[in-house]
Amino acid sequence: MLAFLVLAVLSLAVPSYGLDDSGCAALGGTCTDYRYTTCKAGYVTNKCAGDTYRRCCLNCDATCQALESSYATYDSSCAASGGTCKVTSNYCSGSYVSGKCGGPSDRKCCVPSSGGGGSNSIGLSYSSCAGVNMVLRDGWGARPPKYTNAMHTPVSQVFIHHTTGSACYDQDRCSSLIRSHQNYHMDNRGWADIGYNFLIGEDGRVYEGRGFDRQGGHTQGYNSVSIAVSFVGDYTSRLPNQAALNAAKAIIDCGVQLGKVTSGYRLKGHRDVGSTACPGDTLYSHIRTWSHYS
Repeated sequence: MLAFLVLAVLSLAVPSYGLDDSGCAALGGTCTDYRYTTCKAGYVTNKCAGDTYRRCCLNCDATCQALESSYATYDSSCAASGGTCKVTSNYCSGSYVSGKCGGPSDRKCCVPSSGGGGSNSIGLSYSSCAGVNMVLRDGWGARPPKYTNAMHTPVSQVFIHHTTGSACYDQDRCSSLIRSHQNYHMDNRGWADIGYNFLIGEDGRVYEGRGFDRQGGHTQGYNSVSIAVSFVGDYTSRLPNQAALNAAKAIIDCGVQLGKVTSGYRLKGHRDVGSTACPGDTLYSHIRTWSHYS
C-alpha cells in the first residue's frame, strides 16, 4: 500500500509532457521549446503540454522543403543585415523586418538586437569578411547565455578544437548538433554558454558561439586571452573537408580584419596547453602546417 502511495505521489510530481501533446500529433507536428529550435513550417500554440514556450512545430514536408530552397535566392538581403529568414511564429531574439525574405508575407528577416550583457545576440557584423558564411546565434537556435564576460581585444592566440561526436553537412544538422553541445556545456558542465567562440561545420559554414567580444570557456588558463575555433565532429582519424578548413581560416582572417585578433597571432591545438587528445590526431597534424602555428 505504501509503495502504491509513493508511486501515486511521484506521478503527480512529474510533468506529463506527451500525454497532452495529442493535438500537435494530430497535426503531424512535434512539441518543442520554440526559443531554441527554428521551425521552417511555423509553430502553432495551445497544442502542447507544459509551459508557454512549448509549441507545436508543424512538419516541413517535401513540398515545404522545396519551397524553402527556392526562397534562398531572395534571402540575401536579410543575410547581409546579419539576420535569418523564418516564419514569424518562430522566436526572434531581436526584431522582424519585412521586405528582406522570399516566400509568404509571414516569412520575415529576424535581425538580432545588438548589445552585451545577457543578450543572445553578439551584435557584430561579419558581412565584410571574405569567405565567411556566418550563421548567427539566432540562426542555429542558441539559448541566451547565463552571463557574459567581455573580451579585451585584439587577442594574440587562437586555439583549434574539435567537438568529438558526429559531423554535419547541412545547416539543419549542424544547428541541431551545436544546440546539443550548448546544452551539454550549460546543463552538464554548468558553464555560462557554449564554450567555443566559433564552430565550423562540414557544410562550409561558420557558426557563431561566443563571438570575438566575449570570453569563451574552451581552454583552461587561456579563455580571457584567446579565441577558440572548434570543428564539429571527431577528427582523430580523418581531416575535416576542404570547405570546413577554408571556413576556419576565413573566420580567423576575419578576426584580424576586424581588429579582434592580432596580425601576428599564434595558433595552437588544444592539446598544446592541456592533457587532451583534442583536436584529434589527424587535424592536429594538419594545423601544424599552418603558417601561424606556434
